[in-house]
Amino acid sequence: MKPRTTKSPAGQGTGTPNQNTLQRQFSARSPNSEAQRQRILAALRCRPQTTEDLRKIGIFQAATRVKELRDRFGYRIETALVTVIDREGFLHPRAALYSLRSEPEGAA
Repeated sequence: MKPRTTKSPAGQGTGTPNQNTLQRQFSARSPNSEAQRQRILAALRCRPQTTEDLRKIGIFQAATRVKELRDRFGYRIETALVTVIDREGFLHPRAALYSLRSEPEGAA
C-alpha cells in the first residue's frame, strides 16, 4: 500500500509563496502576460517577428499580447501577412509578421 501524502496549495499556511511559484512568476519563460509582453517588445526592438519566431520564445497567444500592447499601452505595431515555412517544412500561409513602428512616450 502506498503512503498517502497531501500537498497544500502554494504559500498556504505560511503567508509566502513557495520557491516554484516565485520562479514561475519571474522566469524568462513565464506564462505571465506581463512577462510575455516584455519578451515580445524585446524581440521586436531587435527586428520584425513572425508568430513562428514568437512561439520559439514561449509566446503562444501572440495576437492577444500584441493587441494589448497596442490598445492598453500605446505601442504602434504593424502586422503584415506572410507565408512562413516552419522547421518541419510545413507552409503556414497568412502568418503574422509584427513590426514595432513606435513606442509611447517614456517607454523602453
